Amino acid sequence: MEKEELKEFLESYLYDEQYLKEKIKELEKIKNRSERIFEESVEDVTFVTVGQNEKQIVLEIYLKKQKIENLFQQLQQPYKTLMYLKYINFCSFDQVADKMNYSTKRIYQLHNEALQMILKNIEKDNLKISAN
Repeated sequence: MEKEELKEFLESYLYDEQYLKEKIKELEKIKNRSERIFEESVEDVTFVTVGQNEKQIVLEIYLKKQKIENLFQQLQQPYKTLMYLKYINFCSFDQVADKMNYSTKRIYQLHNEALQMILKNIEKDNLKISAN
């Protein structure tokens, strides 16, 4: 695995989370509409709208997050915190620098070092990682 592939995998979680948030908003709209139509409990209606496909997507996103967190757990500090803030909390490099009291330039350097460490761990452990 190359560094760019690893970055793509880590960043794909952000897009998965954004998709999930949009799906939740969509379900809330359906729930609100159904509450106006039906004066009874809408749990059954909501349940019908959350199909097996959506449940599978949520499970896949959760498993991807677990994979990412496991990759970060192998790192020492400050790399672990940096990567968690960047890829789990979706902070920008400037926000990470502010939170960790480093310059943005130093955060870029640490980020690059962390990616190299993760790549070595993936290779050492023979892990299979893909953005899909």
